[in-house]
Amino acid sequence: MDRKNSMQRFDMSHDDLSRLVTSFYASVRVHPVLGPVFNKAVGTSHTAWREHEEKIVGFWSNAILMDRRYQGNPMRIHMMNPDVQPEHFPIWLGLFETTARHVLTPTKADNIMALAHRIGAGLKFGLKNYRVDSIKPPFLG
Repeated sequence: MDRKNSMQRFDMSHDDLSRLVTSFYASVRVHPVLGPVFNKAVGTSHTAWREHEEKIVGFWSNAILMDRRYQGNPMRIHMMNPDVQPEHFPIWLGLFETTARHVLTPTKADNIMALAHRIGAGLKFGLKNYRVDSIKPPFLG
């Protein structure tokens, strides 16, 4: 194993991530709740979705493979989109888990889901506490 691969969080390949992201967003685009939010944010063209999927593969590659391709700020992006609501994250995670369990080995699905839940919890917390009403006390649940 070379030095770059020894730095990754757990066993996952770029091909695994590409397969997961492509399959996941095929489901998102037609989902009754998530579809309209994502289609409005990403667009409906094949090119727009391919670019979005490449960006998200980069995000996961950075988070798991430590390859530093992704240079975005997910919290800022989600907070800037008023259509993204905290209640979307459990739906997103459920669909992501269904897809992960379909396209990855059980161990790889377990590993990415543990990370996805931590990331989702952070994004949901940020949306609930920092987006709108700074007068309210923070939501800790």
